[in-house]
Amino acid sequence: MKFLLLVLVFFAGQTLFAQETFKIQNASKKYDLFVRVVENDAQDRLQGYVKGSARINLYRKGKKHPFQILRLRNIIVSKENTAFNPKINTKPRGLYAETYSFVFEDFNFDGYEDLAIWNGNNGGYTGPSYNIYLYKSGKFTLNRKLSELTEGVYLGLFFTEPKKRRLVTFSKSGCCYHETETYKLLNNKPVLTQKEIEYFIGDDKFLDTRKLIKGKWIKRTKKLKKEA
Repeated sequence: MKFLLLVLVFFAGQTLFAQETFKIQNASKKYDLFVRVVENDAQDRLQGYVKGSARINLYRKGKKHPFQILRLRNIIVSKENTAFNPKINTKPRGLYAETYSFVFEDFNFDGYEDLAIWNGNNGGYTGPSYNIYLYKSGKFTLNRKLSELTEGVYLGLFFTEPKKRRLVTFSKSGCCYHETETYKLLNNKPVLTQKEIEYFIGDDKFLDTRKLIKGKWIKRTKKLKKEA
C-alpha cells in the first residue's frame, strides 16, 4: 500500500511538473490569452521553451470569461519571445530573427487582428511553422491554406505588406539559391502573383523574376552586378 502511494505521488509530481501556464496580456489591444501547455515528451525539452499540447483561452479585454477556446496537439512557447504585434512592438519581425509563439497581425487586410500560433518546426531547414487563424464573425478560424505557407520549404511565418495588400514568403536551397514569393488573397486563399529567384552560375549571380500579368506569367532574367 505504501509503495502504491509513493508511485501515485511520484506520477502526480511528474504531471504537475509537466504543465505550464502563460498569461499573455500585452500582445493585443483587443485580446488576452491564457495558455496551458502539457508537455508531451520530457526528453524533447529545450531550455527556454515549452513544447506539448495546449488549451488556449481567448478573452476580450476586460472580460472574465473566454469567448473562444483553441486546442492544439502541438505547440511551442518561447518564454523570452512569447508574443508579437506590429502595432505594439517597436522592432519589426525579421527573417532570421526571433521566433515568436503568438503573433497578432492582420493577415488578410480586413482591419481585424488575426492570430498565428507556433505549432512546431515543420518549415524549411526545420524552421518554425504556424497555425494561422483568421478573425471572422466573432471568432478565430483556422485557415489551412495560409498555414501551409509556413510549412515545407518556407522559412517561418510569412510577412505582410499592408499597403500593397500582399503576403511575402521566403525559401532557399543552400547558400546560393533563394526564392521570394508574393501572394494576393482571393476569398482568404493565397494566390501566387510573383516569384523572384536569385541563383549563381559559376561566379555570376542572376535574378529571375516571374510575374502574373493579365493571367499570363511573364519571365525576365537579369544578371546582377558583383558585390564589391
